[in-house]
Amino acid sequence: MPELPEVETIRQDLLPVVKGRVIQRVEVVDARSLKGISAKEIKKELPGEKILDIERRAKYLLFKLASGKFLVIHLGMTGRLLFSPDDWVRVIFYLSKKKVLYFSDARLFGKVRLYPHYPNLRLGPEPLSPEFTAESFYQLLQKRKAAIKLVLLDQKFLAGIGNIYAQEALFRAGIHPKRPAKNLTKEEVRKLHKAIKEVLSEALGYRGTSDSWYVDARGKKGAFQFRLRVYGREGEPCLKCKTKIRRMVMGNRGTYYCPKCQV
Repeated sequence: MPELPEVETIRQDLLPVVKGRVIQRVEVVDARSLKGISAKEIKKELPGEKILDIERRAKYLLFKLASGKFLVIHLGMTGRLLFSPDDWVRVIFYLSKKKVLYFSDARLFGKVRLYPHYPNLRLGPEPLSPEFTAESFYQLLQKRKAAIKLVLLDQKFLAGIGNIYAQEALFRAGIHPKRPAKNLTKEEVRKLHKAIKEVLSEALGYRGTSDSWYVDARGKKGAFQFRLRVYGREGEPCLKCKTKIRRMVMGNRGTYYCPKCQV
């Protein structure tokens, strides 16, 4: 699933191209990609709307429209927003000045939705924002008994971190994924806070991780998959201590860690 760095990369690709353009027509190829609105309704509501801005919240893209409405797109597992079509296009947005935006989704877990106002998505703080401090992070963790990796995946707790970056941050901080969140010391939380910001910023600089379906708006892969330190490296030597990386399942998701470096 695209996480914060991938969705932010797509936002940055889209914004200079679609900002200020008017949606002229919408074609719904597969209505299963719509949520809370029918194909007939979205084809009636969107034409004539001018795109003023695009915001990212967690893994959502929010298109601010001139009327005050918001077109909200969640990419799910395999969703893409592209300037050129692929084999799994579900919704097509025809814009002014002959520009076209394609929403593609092979497995149909992504959703396109239209809100009458700014949506309340019930999300936690953004990990790259100034408001996300080590101290506030520590206070939030004191209320959580679950394993730290599962807590990091909770979008209501912290917005935008998924399976890949939770594991990478925990490895950098030297924290075992199964540690109860509330048991982390202030120093451990400080290290994890720093690791979260570093790994997300680095991944954004490399335009995301293309370990499966993710590509940017121009159909190009990211490059952070070549810099992953634990994710997907079961049986390979730890980059720090040479111990073999192990894999376990947490919350029905594969979890990679170093049994020596992460305690």
